[in-house]
Amino acid sequence: MSDVEFEPPACSSWDPTNPPSYGYMPSLAAGVIFVALFGLAFTAHLAQTIISRRWWLILFAIGAAGELVGWIARTWASRCAYSSMAFKIQISTLIFSPAFFAAGIYIILGYIIHIFGAHTSPLSAKQYLWVFCTIDFVSLLLQAVGGGMASAAGEEPNGDLKPGTNTMIAGIIFQLVANLVFSGLAASVVVKTYQKGKGLLNVDDRAVSQSNATKTGAATTTGKLRLLVGATSVSTLALVVRGIYRTIELLQGWRGHLITTERYFIGLDGALMAIAVLTFVFVNPGRLLPHKGECTGNQNAEKAADGNESV
Repeated sequence: MSDVEFEPPACSSWDPTNPPSYGYMPSLAAGVIFVALFGLAFTAHLAQTIISRRWWLILFAIGAAGELVGWIARTWASRCAYSSMAFKIQISTLIFSPAFFAAGIYIILGYIIHIFGAHTSPLSAKQYLWVFCTIDFVSLLLQAVGGGMASAAGEEPNGDLKPGTNTMIAGIIFQLVANLVFSGLAASVVVKTYQKGKGLLNVDDRAVSQSNATKTGAATTTGKLRLLVGATSVSTLALVVRGIYRTIELLQGWRGHLITTERYFIGLDGALMAIAVLTFVFVNPGRLLPHKGECTGNQNAEKAADGNESV
């Protein structure tokens, strides 16, 4: 954000005495690459949603669309770095979009808990969805309000950016803490299934020895879920690291070293979000999550194992 009284025309050439809000000229090459990546990801997620008819997957498509719009704005800014419109579009969409991926991940964990039983988690599937989606909504609201305050202050002579910036930081930290807590709870689900010696991380032959068909079905279902948990872990880690970066970035202020150095933004925001987005393109939850019949078969297999253990 600029706190000077005069701004050059939107598409003026670089003026070292009056840098744009970014503190640099955004890279055209980076913009083109990320527009292509997020454009492909949006198309893929939308197609996966329609084909699988798991309509909650639209959350991933919306998140990818937000990233796409943000990087289109940054590509625009590579030629018009002084455009306040391009700056506002990219900063708002690139801050808000990760929340849609987080919501999708909450739903994936809910499916896993439903399949392997409530005993694997301290919270129910519905509680995960309501608690963490509410937190995401509150954090986004704080970020939106803070961004609006900072934007308004930046357009005024000698405007004070601190109140708006601090509000944005509060929203980002709130979201980051929630993601860390969620990651811990999700890890506990995986650990509990592992400690059971069956289920998500290991197929117990005793549980599925009733018939070859049952054994094959349970092993296939478990293998798919193992792959999905791995992908979810990668995506969640990318979101958490990105959240840490954005928190430190804003704590340094609008003219801090991180926010005015583009390579950090490309590596710790753009690249990490590309990993989070593309992970679920290649590891499609709509294809890997079992349908009702498969869930029932796997749960019955676990019950059989429990019965064998008690004998």
